[in-house]
Amino acid sequence: MSERLSLPPYPRGWYAVALSHELTSGAVLTRKYFGRELVLFRTESGRVCVSDAYCPHLGAHLGHGGVVEGEAITCPFHGWRFGADGACASMPYGERVPQAAKLAIFPVSETNGVVHAYYDPDGQAAPVCWIPDFDASRWTPTISLEVEVGTHPQEVAENAADFAHFQFIHATHMVRAVEGPAFEGPVYSVTIESDPEAVHPEYRLDGAGVGMHQVATVYGPGLTIAVTTGPDQVTSWARLYVTPIDGERSCMRGLCSVEMFGEDEAACTAYNEMLAKEVFKQWGADIPIWENKRYRAEPALNEMEGAVAVFRRFMRQFYPRDFVSLH
Repeated sequence: MSERLSLPPYPRGWYAVALSHELTSGAVLTRKYFGRELVLFRTESGRVCVSDAYCPHLGAHLGHGGVVEGEAITCPFHGWRFGADGACASMPYGERVPQAAKLAIFPVSETNGVVHAYYDPDGQAAPVCWIPDFDASRWTPTISLEVEVGTHPQEVAENAADFAHFQFIHATHMVRAVEGPAFEGPVYSVTIESDPEAVHPEYRLDGAGVGMHQVATVYGPGLTIAVTTGPDQVTSWARLYVTPIDGERSCMRGLCSVEMFGEDEAACTAYNEMLAKEVFKQWGADIPIWENKRYRAEPALNEMEGAVAVFRRFMRQFYPRDFVSLH
């Protein structure tokens, strides 16, 4: 927890740690998330493993020289092999496997081309992954962006509840909620639409402003999905995955698709390429705010900003009880 970002750095939740195409069979990837070094590998059968990077034997980093063989990863230092469950599968010498010879393993779920790992700072058992598997067949192939941002996952996800920022940061009309905000368990949702008259006359945009209807859904601290229909009636699907690296930085992955609006797949793909550039530009406009703002535990909200208070209540479930009791 830092002075600027006065939140526990790693709220419990399911987080994106890789895109599926990055983790081919036999591949070993190194990552740093949750303040620790990790390795990701895919076994011969296709099973994905996310584990602590350091061998429990004598501490070699499995991401530097470790090799996947069948259903296990082999340590480059002494040849000990560890399965996707973390257990030592074999040793090239000796007969008794030490009890401590076990990799720390993270629960994993792979959906919609993304590998998710569950992190709980208290080490509690993982719940069923709350990120649903969507039918991607009616959407164009995704276009993705990855960037490191100096912020906390909650600060990014909270944009879904901050309706006023759409006009001042993204140059759209002011928006209002037409359904929600509400949350059930680890899922928060709100439906918004353009409302030019919600802001004082001197701030209203003319006809050039972007009108929209959007369903925003937040799946725990790690994923926000915005399904947006614009004035041209084309619907886009933007996914923003945020995974904490340490107490000050997060990895932000954005994926954009559009719903197929005709038989011409090339035209739909071209539209998605154009739209993705604009979406990524808009996310880029948020970054200087996120990287320089201070988290206010007790913000001075006005009567139109109740969604932020609802979102803050939603987020409490992902933090330790001792933190929640103080906020």
